Parts: sequence; structure tokens; C-alpha cells
Amino acid sequence: MESRAIASPGLALALAAALLLPLSACGPTADQLRAREESASATPLQPRTAAPRPTETPVPTPVQPTPTTPARVGVTGSQAGMPAPVQDACQWLLRRDTAPMPAAEAGECISAAMAAGGGAVQTLETETSWLPAGTYTVAFATTPEFALELNNEELDVHVSIREGRRELRQAGSAVSANPDGTAEEAYAAVMANAAELTVRPERLAGMVASARPVEVAYAAPLDGALFTRISGSFDTAGREAPPDPASGAEIPAGSFTLFLDDYYRPVRIEILGLNQGISSRITAVNSQWGTLPAP
Repeated sequence: MESRAIASPGLALALAAALLLPLSACGPTADQLRAREESASATPLQPRTAAPRPTETPVPTPVQPTPTTPARVGVTGSQAGMPAPVQDACQWLLRRDTAPMPAAEAGECISAAMAAGGGAVQTLETETSWLPAGTYTVAFATTPEFALELNNEELDVHVSIREGRRELRQAGSAVSANPDGTAEEAYAAVMANAAELTVRPERLAGMVASARPVEVAYAAPLDGALFTRISGSFDTAGREAPPDPASGAEIPAGSFTLFLDDYYRPVRIEILGLNQGISSRITAVNSQWGTLPAP
């Protein structure tokens, strides 16, 4: 009886082991399956992506050279703010041509620039000149018509030209200018002609136009600044002067130097010449161009 009791538990264990062997060989147990599912749910799925494509570097298209023509200097010049009539008449200076300037073209340029300037105030100094030697103040307008007032209080010389009327005032009386009139009227005409020589556009242009030839300097120093300078010699002996047929004024033989501003208006005028065989000098300085009403 003791031997059966001992064998019976061993047999039971052997049978249980035999029954478990087939189950484990057939596949995972329920606990294994449950553990796999929990592990799978805890691990996130990694998305599958396509392999990166190699970057393609664009090949630049070769630039085809375009045929070019040599640069050419323009045949016309211009300047901002300069009135069109002045630009048209002063192309030689605008182009900065270095050759001597044609005298007629220089005269047209000066006339156009002064006319467009409108007027200015001039300080006029003379030495044994067409006016009695001294210093004068001249207020003049070039548009809409020419007018001037010349004064020298010390010499009691006052010349007025306005609306075609020309007169000399001295000692409290006024005498009309008339080259064919009385001695006083003829003298008044001489004074009026002399007064307008450096301020009337056609008078100054006529003197410049008679030069042989006109030299140009584009960076001439004057009082610490640079200006365009034109200069030349003139001689109208033996022929009628062109500037002012109405007055019959003549231009004496001599030379001139003009300093011009950015708009080619004269800022300084120097004239050396002969007046009835007597050496004469005029120096005129203009200021306040275009800022004054008619005198």
C-alpha cells in the first residue's frame, strides 16, 4: 500500500508533463500571445518613406555675348534747368568743345543767355571810357523788353532807358537822347549807348560776334570759384556795327573777356579798347540774375 501511494503522485506528474509538451510545441500560450500584443501596442509604427532622391544642380545656360557698338559722344548737350533757347544757342559750350568757338555762335549764346536771365544788378567801373571815369550802379531788365537805370550820384550822371525812351538826367534836368539833335541831345545819346554796352543782350552779343576768334576755357578761376570764360579781340573799324541799329551805336576796337555762370549769363565783363583813339577800360560785375523786377 505504501508503494502505490508513492507511485501514484509520480505517475500523475508524468502524465501532466506529457500533456503539456504537445501544447507548447503547437504554438505560443495565451499568456505569450497577450504579452506580444501588449508589446506591439506599446511600440509606435514607423512610417515607411521613400528613399531621398539625389539633388540635381541646375546647369546654368551659357550667356551668349551680344554684339556691341563702340560708345559715341553725343552731338548735342543739355543741362538741367537751362532754358531751351539757351541750350539751342549754346551747344558749343554744352558739348565742351575745346576748339576756338565760332564768333557768331558765341554771340548768339550770350544774347540768349542774357535774355533768359531776365535782368540783374551791375557794378560798372570805367577808366577813361565811354562813360566818365567812375563807378556806376546799373539795374537792368532784358525781358519782356529791355530797360535800365544807370546811376552815379557823385558824378550826377543818371541814364534811363525804358519803353523806347532814352534820356540823360543831370543837374535836375532830363535830356532825350538823339544823335542827330542838339549838342545836349547828342551827348545824351553817347551816354545812353555807353550805359547799355555791357547790359543790353544784342549790344554785348554784337561785340562778341565780331571777335577773331573766341577762345574758351571751361574751368577758369574767379574769386575762388570756377566759371566758363570766353575771350577774343574785335575790330569794327570801317564797317557798321550790328548790335543796335536803332541807336546807331558802334563797337570800338579792342578785346574782351567774359566769365559765364552755369547758365552762360555774364557774371564779369572786361573790355579793353579804343574810344576815339584813347585807351579805355570797362569792368562790369553782374549779380542777382533773374531776381529783380524791371527797373
